[in-house]
Amino acid sequence: MTKVLLKRCLTFVLLFGPASFAVAGTTGKISGRVLDKKTNEGLPGANVIVAAAIRDGQEVPTSGSLGAATDLNGNYVILNIPPGIYKVRVAFIGYNVLVQSNVTVSIDLTTKLDFALEEEAIQGEEVVVVAERPLVQKDLTSAQASVATETIQKLPVQNLSDVVRLQAGVSVDNGGGIHIRGGRTTEVAYFVDGVSVTDAYNGASSVRVENESVQELQVISGTFNAEYGNAMSGIINIVTKDGSEQFHGNVTLYGGDHVTSRDDLFLGIEKIDPLSENNAQVSLSGPIPGLGNRLTFFVTGRRFESDGWLNGRRMFNLNGDTLGTFEGKEAVAGEIVPMNTQKLNSAQLKLTYRFSPKINLSASLLGNDEESQGYDGFFRWNPDARETSYDRGYNANLKWTHTLGARAFYTFNVSNFYKEFRNYLFEDPADTRFLHPDSLLEGNYNLNNSGTANGNYQRNTVTNLAKFDLTWQANLVHQLKFGFEGKRHRLFEESINPVAARDASGAEIVPYRPEILPDTTQSHNRYSFNPIEFSAYLQDKIEFENVIINAGLRFDFFNSRGLVLSDPTDPNVYDPLNDKYQAMSLPERLAIWYKDPSDKYQVSPRFGISYPITDKGIIHFSYGHFLQIPNFDYLFQNPGFKVPRSTGRYGIYGNADLDPQKTVMYELGLQQQISDIMSLHVTGFYRDIRDWVGTGPEIVTVGTGGQEISARTYFTYVNLDYANVRGLTLSLSQARAAMVNYSFDYTFQVAEGSNSDPGEEFGSRQAGREPTQFIVPLNWDQRHLFNGTISFNKNNWSGSLICNYHSGQPYTPTPVVATRVGQNTNLNFSRNSRVRPYYLNFDLRLSKTFRLAGWDYGLSLNVYNLFDRLNEEDVYTDSGRATISSEFRTVRNATITNNTADEYLRQPNRFSAPREVQLGLKVSF
Repeated sequence: MTKVLLKRCLTFVLLFGPASFAVAGTTGKISGRVLDKKTNEGLPGANVIVAAAIRDGQEVPTSGSLGAATDLNGNYVILNIPPGIYKVRVAFIGYNVLVQSNVTVSIDLTTKLDFALEEEAIQGEEVVVVAERPLVQKDLTSAQASVATETIQKLPVQNLSDVVRLQAGVSVDNGGGIHIRGGRTTEVAYFVDGVSVTDAYNGASSVRVENESVQELQVISGTFNAEYGNAMSGIINIVTKDGSEQFHGNVTLYGGDHVTSRDDLFLGIEKIDPLSENNAQVSLSGPIPGLGNRLTFFVTGRRFESDGWLNGRRMFNLNGDTLGTFEGKEAVAGEIVPMNTQKLNSAQLKLTYRFSPKINLSASLLGNDEESQGYDGFFRWNPDARETSYDRGYNANLKWTHTLGARAFYTFNVSNFYKEFRNYLFEDPADTRFLHPDSLLEGNYNLNNSGTANGNYQRNTVTNLAKFDLTWQANLVHQLKFGFEGKRHRLFEESINPVAARDASGAEIVPYRPEILPDTTQSHNRYSFNPIEFSAYLQDKIEFENVIINAGLRFDFFNSRGLVLSDPTDPNVYDPLNDKYQAMSLPERLAIWYKDPSDKYQVSPRFGISYPITDKGIIHFSYGHFLQIPNFDYLFQNPGFKVPRSTGRYGIYGNADLDPQKTVMYELGLQQQISDIMSLHVTGFYRDIRDWVGTGPEIVTVGTGGQEISARTYFTYVNLDYANVRGLTLSLSQARAAMVNYSFDYTFQVAEGSNSDPGEEFGSRQAGREPTQFIVPLNWDQRHLFNGTISFNKNNWSGSLICNYHSGQPYTPTPVVATRVGQNTNLNFSRNSRVRPYYLNFDLRLSKTFRLAGWDYGLSLNVYNLFDRLNEEDVYTDSGRATISSEFRTVRNATITNNTADEYLRQPNRFSAPREVQLGLKVSF
């Protein structure tokens, strides 16, 4: 009965709101009391209005629709306030008007703001005071960080991911993947303006948001409320800027290049090109003329190009013809070719129409189009043979907001996002410019001198979503939130590996001609599936004077609508082993070969409490159950279970019946004000992670008569792996503006589990090792992380310096042979039992602003990797360093035809990027 009701709920949502949505908070609230300063009694009926917003240091009047009147005791609550800095105005007959400026509102938090009014001595007199931001946040029941647009603009950062990695509890692996509190990169959920933009295929963000678009960035690394779903370790929540009621705009330009003396390592780096990396961005905000400020807009567009810092030489063309100049085997001349390039176009448009002070409709469109190539040292002499990646995504969202009264409002969202990824050398997989796969020279430490990368891969995700949320301030104590959401996805993936075309006799056609086999073969995979989701939540924020409680309950439902094998021992419907199936036609086999996956659902409780122990100290505790649907690539990988007949171990094949992954998280923390301008936040946490996706037991195939074929086996994904993470974070920050500001974050954590990657166990089995029987440090385990930021601002000069220190991540040492008393001894090491060298980096930003002819100008200098330090990121497993290995001797003694041993051993991709210098100009009006 439960499943029937769930399916009816899903049908209703998908029919009447053909979309899916995962909600996140996008607004905060202001509450407090208006008093008579002399008697200390509440003033009923006083008008409290959010009068203006502060943007880029300028005061922008608001429409006056955000406000409330005090009750009989002088209490008031203003809901649904976008994050930012405001001026709040209070007026009451017979009293002076009081204005508090510099009032900060953050996502999901309450800003307490009391007013003490004096009887009016001079008619019309207005008193303005500057509000001081509290050093401890009373209603913070779990760890989170909020970074405002004003802070982001002052930092030496290019992308939002650079800001995220500065927060306590966040670590970054060698590939740039973000891990929050020791979880996999796929355990993070991404939200933009309340809408989930997480790509269900691989857990990454489907769209790119530029720094200029951000009003506030929220990173929740602790336990999060019931309104957040389908995430296990953290939430990255972005609220973008709205259109203003006055015209504002800016143009940002910068260019730069890598400036380093390490030309012995980085090929071609000695030539400085000030436009090797260049950026142009334009933003404009204001009202649409003729509509009386009812319709406002915000629009921004960015063009970014980078040649990177890893280069090759065009010594050969695809056919193997020599283009460069050699002296012996050493390449001495040849066109330098950038090999880690990026070209990016991105844009955002946001329109907001106010039908009335209580009804708003906003429409937004985010999009990006990126073209990039990743460095591959094997193609260093033949860089034109590499594939290019094309990454495109957009998100369109329509949001209706209706304020029902002074203490209630609801929102209804419909949204659609699209994510596309393609990777190929030539778009047509049958292009005759492709060369025979055997033309790729490999082995013997040779760099490639001919051939082409022949694969063709493309995929796309379409997610439609709909979501309803109601927020009701039932009384001064209880703020209730309720919502439900539906999701409908469409997944498409195709991977083609062309084979050599053959004639009627079976001989390969000469010259080579690529042929695309049907998608019933191993060389051609193609699928399209339509998973669905449904969820609902109830959240109560209970705000007493001396205790704050966040309590919630969340329900999640999922069905992959994929294909599950009826008989796993005979998996390949296109080439069955059993005689009785071979006698059937393919349509007959398809009718019986698969069964439907089961419904997945769970109820997850969430609880957090904040308790003031003094007027300057607050203890908080939180606990919650969190689940996450496995990435869809694990559900549908290698469709059709096309296990070959030949002897071998095959996989890994997707499992459309995977259960959700689960974690239970605990957190205990202390916020403490330690001076008039400084606060300390210490948090201890523990995460117990179960049902992680991993590689399942080996499945033995069975032929006719029930005979097992033990030499022909395969593997699928199952919910098998386990992990736990425990740690401590410490944040020291200066919460009130001064000439010099600083913040320091330290994280100690231990992240251990059975396998870091879902496919890791498969690799072990292929190598003949036993299944994992104990937990080991995960690949991204870092015991110590420190981030520090120092900034200053004086006389239109400003600067900031970021320091990052991370202890080394683990690696598995290669077994070595040692000599003991005249005999060889094989020394074996356990997985991830050694650590790489530590990481240390400094980034600097200096800027000067001035005003000319009514416009504001800003000149900036950004220096990344200020001291040009070479951090060793990818080490040789026999030494634990990127600079030395026993392999060096082997290479130098080998017979090599296309290059020298030193050219092969020149591997700059093992190190972090060298120093980069950028000069920029920003014009604002």
